[in-house]
Amino acid sequence: MSAHLSSDAIKSFDQNGFYSPIRVYSEAETAELRRQFEAVETHFGPKQAKRHITDLHLIAEWAWDVVHDPRIVDPITDVLGPNVLLWSLNWFIKEPLDQKFVSYHQDATYWGLEPHDVATAWVALSDASEATGPMKFVPGSHLEEVRDHDDTFGKDNLLSRGQVIDGDIDEETVVLSPLSAGEMSLHHVRLIHGSTPNQTTDRRIGMVLRYCATHVTQTKVRDTAVLVHGEDNFGNFDLLPKPETEFGEVELARQYDAVSRMQRALHSKDYEDSD
Repeated sequence: MSAHLSSDAIKSFDQNGFYSPIRVYSEAETAELRRQFEAVETHFGPKQAKRHITDLHLIAEWAWDVVHDPRIVDPITDVLGPNVLLWSLNWFIKEPLDQKFVSYHQDATYWGLEPHDVATAWVALSDASEATGPMKFVPGSHLEEVRDHDDTFGKDNLLSRGQVIDGDIDEETVVLSPLSAGEMSLHHVRLIHGSTPNQTTDRRIGMVLRYCATHVTQTKVRDTAVLVHGEDNFGNFDLLPKPETEFGEVELARQYDAVSRMQRALHSKDYEDSD
C-alpha cells in the first residue's frame, strides 16, 4: 500500500500548514518502538538520557530505520519534493500529570534553515489524546511572515528558549490535533503551534523528525544532516552515515558533534552575546 498523500491531503497541507492524522505504525510496531526508546533511556540513565536521545538515529540502528521509513518519508516528499534531508530527531515528552507545556511559536524563528522548505513529522509513540495536551495549530499561519518572539526560559516550557510568539492568538481559530499511538502529523516550519500540559497517568511521547529539502541552507553554522530520499546536489550540510555499532565510541562522538552544531544554531543569540 502506498504511503503517499492524496492530492486532497497535499492541498490541505498547502492551505493549512499541517496535515493530521496519518497512520504510520500498527499497535504492535508502536509498542516495540516505545520499548526500544525507553530501553535507551534506561541504558544511559536519567542524567545522560536527555542528551543522547537527541539525534538518536546516529547511535541506534532502529532509530536510523525510523527516520528512513517510507511511511514517514513518502508523505514528506509529497510536501517537500523528492530530494530530502533529515536535519534532526528530537523528542517532546510530557510525564504523567506534569505541568510541561509548549508555548505558541514558529520553528522558523530560531532554526536558521532557509528557505522555509522544511517540515516536521510528529510521531506519537503513546496516545496523544486531548487530555495529554496534543499539538494545536493555527491554520494558514505558515502563509504569514515570521513573527517576533520573546524568550522566557520558563521552567515548565519544553522549548529550548521558552520562546513565546509576540501578539495575541485567536483561540477560536486554533485546531487541536490529537493522535493515537502510531499516528503522525506533518506541519510547516512557519506554522504557529503549541500544546498544553498532560493530564493523564501515562507519558505523552512524541518522536519529532525535522526534514528539509536538499536546497535548504543552515544560515547560522555549518550543520549536519542525513540524506533520506533522492540526491543531494547542493552540499549545504555535512552528511552523516548509518551507525555501525550501537552506542559505539565513533557513533557517540559523531552524535555529540551533530547535536553541538544544532545547539549552536538554536542558541545563536547566546553565542553572539558572548563573542
